[in-house]
Amino acid sequence: MGTGLRELIYASRNELILFHLLKEDEMEKVVPFLEAVDYPKGAILFNEGDPGGFVGFISYGLLEVKKQTEFKDRQIVVAILGKGSFVGELSLIDPNQPRSTTVVALENSELIILQYQALETIINEYPHIAIKILKGLNQIISIRLRKAVERLSSVF
Repeated sequence: MGTGLRELIYASRNELILFHLLKEDEMEKVVPFLEAVDYPKGAILFNEGDPGGFVGFISYGLLEVKKQTEFKDRQIVVAILGKGSFVGELSLIDPNQPRSTTVVALENSELIILQYQALETIINEYPHIAIKILKGLNQIISIRLRKAVERLSSVF
């Protein structure tokens, strides 16, 4: 892993959800399992129905999260996510399920990627760190689920 990725992660650490939960020595153990990936404007990160496999932490850019409706070729925008947020978290919680949404880069974006297999290695080698990562993911999933329920209840 290059020093550029390490510098990027440390420079953005307080803005990237989950990384600020880890102590300095824990971050040093996690950094080698991460990779930075650039997505140009218009790029599809993944489509609804694709196999899962990674969570992406947005270091810069803007992503649109869309869900297919019951009408052919009609999608609704579920979220617009920017720096500090992440996408694909469900694939780390339930890796055998396909992606539930389509994610498109609305502008040039960079994500710090944690692959499912890398998380499995972290779980085996550093279980105390994995617990912090998974607790953080669960907290965010819980917040997102509550907001979704609030939005649905306002429709009816």
